Amino acid sequence: MTERITEGAAGLLERRTSRRGVLARAALAASALAVAPLRYLLRPGTAWAAIGPGNCSGGLCTDGYTAFCCEINHASNTCPPHTYIAGWWKCTAYRGHGLCDREGVRYIVDCNRIPGEDFPGGCQCANGSCSNRRVDCNHFRYGQCNTQVSGTTEVACRLIVCQNPSRIPGFNCNSSLKVDDATCGHEAGCLDQAEQLGDGGGA
Repeated sequence: MTERITEGAAGLLERRTSRRGVLARAALAASALAVAPLRYLLRPGTAWAAIGPGNCSGGLCTDGYTAFCCEINHASNTCPPHTYIAGWWKCTAYRGHGLCDREGVRYIVDCNRIPGEDFPGGCQCANGSCSNRRVDCNHFRYGQCNTQVSGTTEVACRLIVCQNPSRIPGFNCNSSLKVDDATCGHEAGCLDQAEQLGDGGGA
């Protein structure tokens, strides 16, 4: 009886867990142990959260900018749970081939942690890699959106939209303009297939 149960459980695990997935998780755990052994072993959480900007000697996680939401939110160009739209700025000269290439401009929208709530994993490198930008680390707010929410929290991740956020219903943003063309070159593979929020049209 016990043998049949064991064999059944093993078969179920084999069907649901690919060899590649097991190896990937093992590699991630090994990376977490290498860069932050005490944090990974002694604090609750996952290996993803154990790898933060302070553990990296280089890579995008150390450049000071925040990851795009589609990188951590199942490829969705939307704010993840525990966040809200807090502010935005404009890239006035987008020359890439991703989202908003036809408009030639991009609007970058910050999804900040909701005050009083925790963002899963806290400050970390997106997907546990120093090659990706940071998540939930930068304590900052431009403040043009949802002004009824007081205070400043960390930027969890960023959205890309192709029209002025003040024109997108539900964003609750005003039209106060901020510009940062240094971010025009920021890209992520998931943005190539990301859904454009609003009805498009740069301004």
